[in-house]
Amino acid sequence: MTTEKPSYSVRLLLPFGRVLRRDPRVPPEVVDPLDALDPDERLPITAVHELLEGALVLTQDPDLGLKAAREIRMGDYGAVEYAARSAQTWGEATAVVGRYLRLLNAALEFSVREEGEHALIHLSSSVALPRAAADFQSAAFHVSGMHLWPPDLVPTFQVWFTHPEPANVDEYAITFAGGSLHFSKPWSGFVVPREYMSFSVPSADPQLHSLIRKHADTMLAELPRAQSLTERVRDLLAKELGGGSPTAKQVARKVAMSERSLARYLHEEGTTFSALLEDLRRRMALRYVRHSELSFSEITFLLGFSQAAAFYRAFRRWTGQTPREYRLSPKRPLDETP
Repeated sequence: MTTEKPSYSVRLLLPFGRVLRRDPRVPPEVVDPLDALDPDERLPITAVHELLEGALVLTQDPDLGLKAAREIRMGDYGAVEYAARSAQTWGEATAVVGRYLRLLNAALEFSVREEGEHALIHLSSSVALPRAAADFQSAAFHVSGMHLWPPDLVPTFQVWFTHPEPANVDEYAITFAGGSLHFSKPWSGFVVPREYMSFSVPSADPQLHSLIRKHADTMLAELPRAQSLTERVRDLLAKELGGGSPTAKQVARKVAMSERSLARYLHEEGTTFSALLEDLRRRMALRYVRHSELSFSEITFLLGFSQAAAFYRAFRRWTGQTPREYRLSPKRPLDETP
């Protein structure tokens, strides 16, 4: 079982992709890798922040996080969202978000405390957040949560930010319409009237809520076994080998990070791209040669070698034998190694 590292669900990147796709300053090749990611995959937080930093450089838009939050669509947040939408009250919905938030953000600590006539909703990240990420975090909660308010509600709430007040707060006023903005506060989050917690959720569905919570509990239990980057790269290499020899640059694009970042994170996990490619080819070669009737030219193709001679040289390096000698030799326990 692997230990979960601080990570974001790809679902959090979906709204950013929509904003960046419309921005003429952002080349399509920057956004395309995001669209190719599985929404239920996870990316290291540091890698996501690097992507955000690059997007800020390209757009020169300090309000990117606020604008991305306004692009959130129903269904973006999967089980967490549907569990909240099917809850009986707004207070129950916020409690559900707190329980399952780790499915989306492994670094965000969420808590609700009632004090007198108010409820205090704290959003605290265990990692340092750039302003755009902090803005998105608060705005995403607000945009998602206000859809669960009564339709005729005239909102009165406070939004707290730890960062100083920007020179221009127009985008904040648009995003948090009806709320009062407070900057340079000791914590990030919201102060809402206590009565909000008892509001009935228009989309409440007890049966659906029970079903989704069981599903979310299962997903939560599986989080510690989330794939490491090494495992994800190995899986990608296995899929790409038949199309030729995959490069680090190609795989880095698939996991939405730079080639340098890919190398650094793999190093932290004790491996390298070339070592993973070499090991995967070796294991697949042993399996194909020993346990299949594939021709050696077909195996050469499936392993992404451009020439049979390159495959033969590699195979002799791995086993001390030619593929034919290995196929005809007595089977050994080591041959079963996956």
